[in-house]
Amino acid sequence: MKDPHGQLELPKPDLRGATAVTAAFIALILGVLTGIAGILWILYVMVGIEDRARESPVEIGQYRNQIIMGIVAVAIGLLWYVGGFLLLAERTAGRVLLILASGVGLIASIAQLFNSGFAYLFIPIMVSLLILVLCVVPATGRGIAADESEPNPLAHGQDQY
Repeated sequence: MKDPHGQLELPKPDLRGATAVTAAFIALILGVLTGIAGILWILYVMVGIEDRARESPVEIGQYRNQIIMGIVAVAIGLLWYVGGFLLLAERTAGRVLLILASGVGLIASIAQLFNSGFAYLFIPIMVSLLILVLCVVPATGRGIAADESEPNPLAHGQDQY
């Protein structure tokens, strides 16, 4: 359709992979932050155990849930980070990793919310939901499939000249 003033229309941008790129950048940023937060949480719990051990004998078993929470946060952060890179490289494995990591993060956050009642766990729940939804929408799969199906002439040893 032509413009009534006789000007040509501007080409529309190709937004096939916009959801994939958005999910990847969110996962990269929050993967690093989640990993660091998990490491700091483990250190905080360990220092607290050591301080309490100076006053009286402490059993580490009572802190097991808090240590596991830190380990799970580090693992989810690492999976988000790796999945974000793979999704930026337009690999289906990145999408699968982000779906799995976000699902585990969502389940772990909800379980910890009901177990301990920490109100700040709404933030990881919302982040996990955001990444999960961005990875599950069909546009992300189409963007990855469209980029994977294009043949690369250099991969087959053919020159472009």
